Amino acid sequence: MPFPFFRPKDSFITCRDRNDGGGAQISARISTMICAKLKGLTYAHSPLADVAHVPAGTHSEDWSSRWEQFFNLGAGEINAAEIEARGYLVKHVVKPHRFLPCSRRLHVVAHCHKVTDHHPAAWAAIAPELREKYRLSAKPALPGYDDGHVQIAVHLRRGDVGSSGQFSERFTADDIVLSRVRRVLQAVGPELATVRLFSQGTPQDFRAFSELGVHLHLDDDVFATFQHFVQSDLLFVAKSTFSYLGGVIGGNVCIGEPFWHPSLPGWIRPEELDRPDLAMLLKERARSGPLTA
Repeated sequence: MPFPFFRPKDSFITCRDRNDGGGAQISARISTMICAKLKGLTYAHSPLADVAHVPAGTHSEDWSSRWEQFFNLGAGEINAAEIEARGYLVKHVVKPHRFLPCSRRLHVVAHCHKVTDHHPAAWAAIAPELREKYRLSAKPALPGYDDGHVQIAVHLRRGDVGSSGQFSERFTADDIVLSRVRRVLQAVGPELATVRLFSQGTPQDFRAFSELGVHLHLDDDVFATFQHFVQSDLLFVAKSTFSYLGGVIGGNVCIGEPFWHPSLPGWIRPEELDRPDLAMLLKERARSGPLTA
């Protein structure tokens, strides 16, 4: 709900001037969309630009455009460039959690997570809108989702994340994830589930998962991977904005890692995997199909 004590007129907010990964830029824009709703502003969209991790042989502008067209966050939104063209003053906001918006301004932020991380219900509330935008463009066709099994996607961060060094706080050990997967398979029945692991590395690095019957998807196309996250019945969300967004947009059953972004209402905490209704919950979702279908 907008703050009742101050309603600025013709006041806009946009997210831009970033150069990090696509998932982080999408998440930052969604946090800005939520902040606009909370503060009574109008969200103005700035298309993604300068997205990091450009694949070899791909032009940087084409890479940014692919991310923009995949999520379609600007669909139905006014473009920030139009607001500037009207002559509105631009105000750069360093701390969105501590500012009061002004009338006839375009407020520019890098993200609004310090606002929206306190409002997990607002993430859940905007999810249907995000799904409608996501559906506007073609998505990779994924085989193997029509066999009647409970489709399980596991995101395990590797590559730039290790057990020590930079980003080690985002690392989850193999044995922890294996234990959680085994508990889910016990609840569902191994013969009724298809489990896919998404990570980076070599098959030898994930031998224990293969021995459990998990299908390995290593260093796959980023957009196909995201569609797997969205289309799965159950998603193991890593300490990652990327799989977090997959759970938000997909509306699937999610097992959420403790992370700086809050789990959405209804997401399952790892310690809740012994809940007696887990099998019923997963099998019911498999019958209903993914929300983005």
